[in-house]
Amino acid sequence: MAEYKIPIIYLRDKQVFKKEGGMLQFIGKPIDVAKDLKERGFQLIHIVDLDALSGLSRNLDVYDNLTYLLNVQVECASTPSLVMKLLSLKCRVVLHPTADVSALKEKKLLVAKIPKGYEGEAEGFHDVMLDQANTEEAQRFFNLGKRVIVSENDYAGLSTSGRRCVWGIIVSL
Repeated sequence: MAEYKIPIIYLRDKQVFKKEGGMLQFIGKPIDVAKDLKERGFQLIHIVDLDALSGLSRNLDVYDNLTYLLNVQVECASTPSLVMKLLSLKCRVVLHPTADVSALKEKKLLVAKIPKGYEGEAEGFHDVMLDQANTEEAQRFFNLGKRVIVSENDYAGLSTSGRRCVWGIIVSL
């Protein structure tokens, strides 16, 4: 299985940041950053939308523009109206695995952010993003037919068989 590198960025008030030493550092405007990432060969970016995690939808116009350049997956609150708007813009949406996604039709755009110790199957989600991934978890979700995404730090700690289960790796800028 090929691994895709997926850069992580943070969005707040229509501005993009990266996390360095636990602090947010401004890096630019969303379209400029996305163009740069596309030129560097990235096909998908992971966005932690600090506004949307609070249920605010103030960055929707940003996503409308970004999805013309490349694929995005957005961590947000599971507010139904916000999730529906993001899905209508063809954004991949990252939610807690217990979020009710039964009414959503765009299953291929749903990513479950799996916390450590979660024993469910993330039913209704196409992909999973493992927090503090280990080989057993990667293999379990891979065997359930999920595409597995892990952080670059966790990937380094996986065995060879665990690495074979990984579809994407979240990397820092």
